Amino acid sequence: MIRTFLSLDVKPGQRDALIAWYKESGALEKAVEYAGCLSTELYPDAEDEDRLLVTALWESGEDYERWVAHPWRQSTTSQINQFLKEGFTPESRGSALESLHQASLTHS
Repeated sequence: MIRTFLSLDVKPGQRDALIAWYKESGALEKAVEYAGCLSTELYPDAEDEDRLLVTALWESGEDYERWVAHPWRQSTTSQINQFLKEGFTPESRGSALESLHQASLTHS
């Protein structure tokens, strides 16, 4: 299992617009629909109002790489770039860390 971390540096004053884009486009939901993505979340940076963090939990690094190459994700590059300080490319990806040990609380 891996978790990916994608830090997005947003143009000043565009954070809420980018959050709205994520909600309206269903980007996180599309990733979860894709085989191998277990969950994904969007967080505001508590110390920088012009930064967001997208995290996702994947069954494998191969699943994440397939998502990076997915046609829908590739097609959103120009849409997301309107909000970012530095442009995204279709190959842009987050940092990927492999889980070595884990624990969780499950509710019934």
